Amino acid sequence: CTARPTIPAKLSFVALDLDGTTLNTDHKISTKNLGVIRDVLNRKIGLAIATGRSMSGIYEHLEKIKPSVPVPVLSLNGALCLRYGVDGKITEIFKDPVPADIVKEVVALGLEKGFMVQFYISDEIYAYPQTEKHIEHMKKYESLAGHPQKVIKSEEELMALGQPAKILLFTDDPDSLIKFSEEKFGDRVHLVRGSPVPFFVEYLAKGVCKGNGLLKLCKELKIDPKSVLAFGDGDNDKEFLELSGYGVAMKNARDVTKAKADYVLQWTNDEDGVGRQLELMIQEGKLNPPE
Repeated sequence: CTARPTIPAKLSFVALDLDGTTLNTDHKISTKNLGVIRDVLNRKIGLAIATGRSMSGIYEHLEKIKPSVPVPVLSLNGALCLRYGVDGKITEIFKDPVPADIVKEVVALGLEKGFMVQFYISDEIYAYPQTEKHIEHMKKYESLAGHPQKVIKSEEELMALGQPAKILLFTDDPDSLIKFSEEKFGDRVHLVRGSPVPFFVEYLAKGVCKGNGLLKLCKELKIDPKSVLAFGDGDNDKEFLELSGYGVAMKNARDVTKAKADYVLQWTNDEDGVGRQLELMIQEGKLNPPE
């Protein structure tokens, strides 16, 4: 493990990534993680979920947790922030969609290169498959996101949906597409390499990332970002771990993410890393309810 010498004195809020972090390889919350997360909530320690998923792929996990207080959810890598109430109802906290001109350019790029295009709007996912390969990618993505996609039949129908919170282009070579997109768009978009299985690239509004989403959420909740203990594993967790008070990377995290973390766990997401570390920090008095 690697650690920085000191943990901030007042950690009182936990922000959890889902895939590759809180969820195991089967995309489930283990009994151990579930028990510890409930204990965190019962102790009146704050909790938020921060994920690339849309709300539709998050419900089942929140229903398992059965939170006793409303839980903020930074979905779509921070492009859409919602509050999940104890009654299961959703209210919007803030959103940051992809600008209309960028939407046109990304869709044009996808169609020109023969990639499947996918839109995330509110809690729905819309896909525009045109080939057998696209259908294959759709099925693969469905097993990852845990939610069916609505099939779009034409470019016109896709564009009529309006501004998505994020766009995905599907490719078996995401690194080349990211390189190409960096050259084409410069800093006009925020790019994310698909995680934990890289077969797509995400396009978000400039400045949208989990880290900035976390800062916006802290402002809304009137809490200090330095009081946040964050857990993550993927490329989309780099800023998230860096901007939190104490960023913890899973043992299975990408090296670029580990480099931004304050601490790297000795456990993976299949070894209840989140639950074990939270339990340890509570026992050691390093994670407490806000004063």
